[in-house]
This record gives sequence, C-alpha cells and structure tokens, in this order.
Amino acid sequence: MSKWLVPSALLVALLLFGCGSQIDGYTAASSITKNGFAWNAQQLRERHGQKVMVWGYVDQGNIYGDEGAHVILGEWWSGDGPDADTWRFDVKANPSDEVGHSFEVYVPNDAGRDELLERFASDASAQKQTKVFVTGTMYAYEAPTLGGVRTGVHMQTESSADIKLDQTQEN
Repeated sequence: MSKWLVPSALLVALLLFGCGSQIDGYTAASSITKNGFAWNAQQLRERHGQKVMVWGYVDQGNIYGDEGAHVILGEWWSGDGPDADTWRFDVKANPSDEVGHSFEVYVPNDAGRDELLERFASDASAQKQTKVFVTGTMYAYEAPTLGGVRTGVHMQTESSADIKLDQTQEN
C-alpha cells in the first residue's frame, strides 16, 4: 500500500465533511451542500440513510407547521407542515445564502417544538441568523431542475431534542 493512499483518503474525507468546519462533532452544512444540493453527489448518496450531525442556519423563509406553529411564527410561517405529526424547517449552509438555497429538516411535533419555533421567530424578527445543530438521518434524492437532475438532501430527526442552538466549540 502506498504511503500516500491513507493520507489521500483522509484528505478527501476532510474536504467532503470539513474538519476545519466542525463544531462539537457537527459538520458544517457548507461542507455537504451548496444552495441546498449536494457538493459531491456520489459521497452524499453513500451516506443516504445514515445518522449525521450537521450545523447550519435556519432559512427563515422556509418554516412549516400546523396552526399552532402558525400562531407562534406569525409572519414567518411558510405554510402547512408535511403532515399532521411533522413540522419542517430548512437549513442554509451560510447565513448570507438566499431564501430557498437550503435543505429540509423534518421534525416530529413534540414538546420541544414550540420553544424552537419561538426562538426562530424571535431571531427572524430581530434580523438575526439562528445557528442550529441537527442530529438526524440524511437522505439523498434526485431533484429535477431546469439545468438537469441534481442530488438533493433532506434530514429526518427523531425529536425536537435533536436540534440544538448556540454550540460554541469550533475544531
């Protein structure tokens, strides 16, 4: 085995999932996606169905839920959630990314939902970006676009507790 084989494989992994962009074991969304699509479609498809830890920023123009979510979010409510038992918000890779340049995170309606929604709405009203740290299962899918088929990504969490705010230790 070449002495360069292992370091090269490590370099690819670090570039894909960004060692320099880790915070408390969470990988930066910017290491995985750009404008809501996969940076590296093959690598993302290989991670399909795996549990991952990702950090990014709430796309304040894409927060969905039931009527209770609507009451909390007010003008920041984007519409009905995916179903009666689930709410959704989108994550941008960078705080300056445009609305819609993000990927979906599906979250069960549970006891932690309202506190998260209140924080999202409060930050949006203050024109402050909400940094989130999400643990969930990552899924890749074919996303038809005007420019052809790209690889999209979404995540599914097990509970609202899988979404953390305000982590601080960068690696």
